[in-house]
Amino acid sequence: MIQTTRLLLVDDEKDLLELLVKRLTRNGYKVDSAESAEAALVLLKENYYDVAIYDIRLPKMDGITLLKETKTIQPDSEILMLTGHGTLETAIEAMKLGAFDYLTKPYNLTELELTINKAINNKSLKEKNESMRKIIKQQNEFQIIGESETLTEVINLTKRIADSEVPVLIDGESGTGKELFAKALHYWSLRCDEPFVAINSGALPEQLLESELFGHVKGAFTGANQDKKGLVETANEGTLFLDELGEMPLPVQVKLLRFLESGEFRRVGDVRERKVKVRIVAATNCNLEKEVAAGNFREDLYYRLNVVRLTVPPLRERKDDIPLLIEYFLKKMNHSQKKLSNEAMEALKQYHFPGNVRELHHIIERGLLLATSNYIEVEDLLIKAKENQSRPSLTFDSLCSLEEVEKTHIKNVLNKTGWNKTKAAEILGISLRNLYRKIEHYELVEV
Repeated sequence: MIQTTRLLLVDDEKDLLELLVKRLTRNGYKVDSAESAEAALVLLKENYYDVAIYDIRLPKMDGITLLKETKTIQPDSEILMLTGHGTLETAIEAMKLGAFDYLTKPYNLTELELTINKAINNKSLKEKNESMRKIIKQQNEFQIIGESETLTEVINLTKRIADSEVPVLIDGESGTGKELFAKALHYWSLRCDEPFVAINSGALPEQLLESELFGHVKGAFTGANQDKKGLVETANEGTLFLDELGEMPLPVQVKLLRFLESGEFRRVGDVRERKVKVRIVAATNCNLEKEVAAGNFREDLYYRLNVVRLTVPPLRERKDDIPLLIEYFLKKMNHSQKKLSNEAMEALKQYHFPGNVRELHHIIERGLLLATSNYIEVEDLLIKAKENQSRPSLTFDSLCSLEEVEKTHIKNVLNKTGWNKTKAAEILGISLRNLYRKIEHYELVEV
């Protein structure tokens, strides 16, 4: 019997409740008890339980309602229902709602203990199956493709630091595969069986991002109808990947720094401190040093995260990997019989790839769609126009500042893409939010 197994007993018959607590505690379980569903809900929000045992008939909120609430708060807990007055239909309803089993009062204590053990074994089996399912899925889907010297250096460094607990900052242009290396840090480490949780730091407004990261309590803000666990709790013992780190709002940066320093945090609207153990991996395609100088990113957070840095090379710096990547994409898309003509392969090796590996994937998808034989030809790739956009010429009559170069380059890309900001941001290798900020800073207008 697992000594750390934690049980929650809920019954309004006080004498029976005390008897059960003594018996189960004596047998090595850690047991909490409550005489009402309301009191049980308080315990459920503060502690995790492997198995909960509820009497169906309780004052005010009944056991069926408590079962529903529990599955929302702790969906992995196994629940046993006790009924002395209910009907078979009530027990069946409980099973449909996720109860593991039910016993009818009066029941034999030995029978109860056997059912608890079955629930524990069932929970353990589900956890093992889920872990195995995730491992198999990772083996099937997780691959870093390439043998070039520049990529191999990054792969080797990733393997060396995978088991470390220190934060890692991954930088590189958009589409180079930064999240893939974040997953490598996780799945090549001893924490590979624990959660890998990712969030785009620039995709959400400040309040929503804070709530997603740290969770919130009921009533913390409009629409917070129940307590919610944040991603730092979900990632406990595993890895939290913060993509687009440079776009994180400053107030959330403050809270992230505090969490990095102590492992402690508060849910939005809560006063209680919580603590978890999470490895933080962050990624950015912007120049954080420049963002720090501009006051858009906290210097102390930058140094706290920049303990180890991985720089993922752009595809134009590892063009020897292009044939391997194409072979991988064709196989993944179930078109292994298709090949690129020599001319098409040479055209791709000469291409600048502003969108990097992600763009190559899209080009191959397009080539497959347009090809009329088993060979994908140059004209099927449609990359000439993109090549012209990727490297607009900059000419200046006199020496000028870096700001002027950036302003002119951004303006050229916007004009050549017809002010398609999403496309322009992809070519520039920056986030859409960052592009909007630069348009405002340089007072650029469409003409």
